Amino acid sequence: MEIEGKFEKVEKIVIEKTRTLPPTLENIIKVAAILIGIYEILFIFNFNYTLYDLFSRMGIVIGPLKTTFQTKQGEAFVLAMILLITYLLYPIRKKEKYLKKVPLYDYLLAILGVVSALYLFFVYQRYAEFAEVYMTDVVFGLMAIILVLEATRRVLGWVLPLVVVVFLLYGINNIGFNWIRFTQQLYFDEGIFGTPFFVMTIYVFAFVFFGAFLLKIGISDYITEFMISLFGARPGGPAKSAVVSSGLMGTVSGSSVANVLTTGTFTIPLMKRAGYPPEVAGAVEPVASTGGQLMPPIMGAAAFIMAEFLGIPYNKLIIAAVLPALVYYSGVYLFIDLETKRLGLKGMPREKFAPLRYFIRKLYILLPIAVITVALIWGIPPHISAISSLGIAIWVAWISKDNIKGHEGLYVATVLVSTVLMFTGREVAIPVTILLVLLTLGLLALGFTKKFVEFNEKFYITLLFIFFIALTKYLGMRKEQILLMSGVMGIGFSLIVGYISKSEDGKLMYSATYESMIDAGKTSTSVMLAAASAGLIQGVLTMTGLVTKLGYRLIDLTAGNLWLLLLLTMVFSLILGMGVPTTANYIITSLVAAPAIYNAVLGLQSYSSPVPGFTTPIALLAAHFFVFYFGILADVTPPVALASYAGSALAGGDFWKTAMNAVKYALAGYIGPYIYFTHPEMFLITVQEWTLLTALHVLYNFGATLLVMYLLAISLTGWFQKNLRKEVRVIIGIIGLASATLHIIPIGLGVAGVVGLKLFGEKLRG
Repeated sequence: MEIEGKFEKVEKIVIEKTRTLPPTLENIIKVAAILIGIYEILFIFNFNYTLYDLFSRMGIVIGPLKTTFQTKQGEAFVLAMILLITYLLYPIRKKEKYLKKVPLYDYLLAILGVVSALYLFFVYQRYAEFAEVYMTDVVFGLMAIILVLEATRRVLGWVLPLVVVVFLLYGINNIGFNWIRFTQQLYFDEGIFGTPFFVMTIYVFAFVFFGAFLLKIGISDYITEFMISLFGARPGGPAKSAVVSSGLMGTVSGSSVANVLTTGTFTIPLMKRAGYPPEVAGAVEPVASTGGQLMPPIMGAAAFIMAEFLGIPYNKLIIAAVLPALVYYSGVYLFIDLETKRLGLKGMPREKFAPLRYFIRKLYILLPIAVITVALIWGIPPHISAISSLGIAIWVAWISKDNIKGHEGLYVATVLVSTVLMFTGREVAIPVTILLVLLTLGLLALGFTKKFVEFNEKFYITLLFIFFIALTKYLGMRKEQILLMSGVMGIGFSLIVGYISKSEDGKLMYSATYESMIDAGKTSTSVMLAAASAGLIQGVLTMTGLVTKLGYRLIDLTAGNLWLLLLLTMVFSLILGMGVPTTANYIITSLVAAPAIYNAVLGLQSYSSPVPGFTTPIALLAAHFFVFYFGILADVTPPVALASYAGSALAGGDFWKTAMNAVKYALAGYIGPYIYFTHPEMFLITVQEWTLLTALHVLYNFGATLLVMYLLAISLTGWFQKNLRKEVRVIIGIIGLASATLHIIPIGLGVAGVVGLKLFGEKLRG
């Protein structure tokens, strides 16, 4: 009850309040949310063409499935549903009286929002052909811009809309109040439906969809409880489990605050029971949750936009992010380990946690995360990777139900074999089909003999998946088509089996599947609106040429000094991130500050060389990662620090102490970007040619960076086996900061310092 009460408190403080709607309006919201998913899958992910191809191979031609729409039309439809949801769900103000009913003006705004977005849907074909803008277009375009800004204010607060308004006023003044050009740029060409919103609808929504299912069907709970069981009995176990579980869940949630409110409801009370002060427990979870957006394979919405801006495939970017992410979480772990020892905390009794062997037996539940990682690295398009993993997630969720009978090992083996076969190419289609048919016959035989298999939900869901894979392989469908269909059909299979199920677990899976589709649409509201608003800024910057002017102005302001420019960019990113979501923050800073950083180092050979296989200069990649990191870290940086605020509320601790602890534990995130920028080979994909010497050099940089974090953790916690004297802490801290250059001399001093502490620690005690 204590946990639930605090969770409610955080929701009231941190999460934007929404109305409790009557059944009719609630159903309208559900329909709008589901329609987003249906449209995305059918026309944006091109599932309709995949279905057309499937039926055509079976000799059935269904012409309407070839219906197609322009990308901007799809974006307009999605925005129409987003605006409908926003104006019905989010009140004009957050006071209690506005939450009780939907006033007449919100009905009107909801209708105008749908109309202004769908107007583009219907006229875009004409615009694409003739590129002419009429006054009617101007009216609907301006209406859409205003309604997007108001919707953004309701969902995300005042800061982002105010920033956008400043840019819009500058833009219209700069072009001499030419409203036709203004509308053409910000409504038809870029602006609302620019690159950010395009990336949201094409890629990010698929991961929001995937994440919504993982939260509902129990996979996120498994991750959290598994990590707690794994680490809980060790000294500092609850805190260490928070780091690992939040890192894993952060890869699919993409939101620092949302991650705190999910995993934090379990981990923070456990940390407090283990003896951690509220200000420590409340800081560990936000730091770990914030890092989730830095952790491959799914790094939050901004990373997908980065891939689009840089022209580098997302599967390459996740490779570039590996070492920085490992450094971040290693740094957090080192701080927590030393803090735990300083506090003298012990592990919690093993009997307080579920047996570890249970979670090891259920390890296959993590198969969807393994699948999405392999698919992304393999080069499968991100949205298809997410949807294909969704199908596997649904399948393993069903077979993990202990109350539905069936030999677990047999079903797990079936899923593993079928998943591998699904990824095979068309050249082995016939042998794969035969193997899947034999597998089906074997399961049927076991079902009739009632050995290991019974005719129940596990059997039906497995049979449906195997039959689908066998059919598509036999028909010669492409791998990407099969992967996309597996996720979509998996949703249908789950709804069918859940609907006919008589068991409690079956009914719960049906509800979870249905509710996940609704939650995905509702959850996407914030990221979609942030992207639409940030797109307006991008549109103004390109329309007026301000993007180039601001970049050169930053260089002039810092007199071309790279370190001063990096420091100014860091401050700019952190301040902007205090009121602007990560996605919008990255878009603004990557358009303004990143080009300035790029120009400042353009003459240096190590930066001017392109990323191997691409035309993008290394300097631009490093600059984008630099602003990306600090935009995310704003979530734990005072004075706003929304993630820290959520953690302190859950822990019942002082906000400022919690936030300052969070900054300390996240130090690897603040110092790391400087190291990666000055040593771009740590991004791995920037290495021109891999040799033994190059590999050793990268390994040295990685190890040296970890040493830097260890030295700073010792200095700031004041602990190494025992409490250290202040002057010793200061010396270790100075060596740690100097070691951030990764130069061999300070690194050598750092190693000597650690050895010295090990040998003479007793004499250096405080």
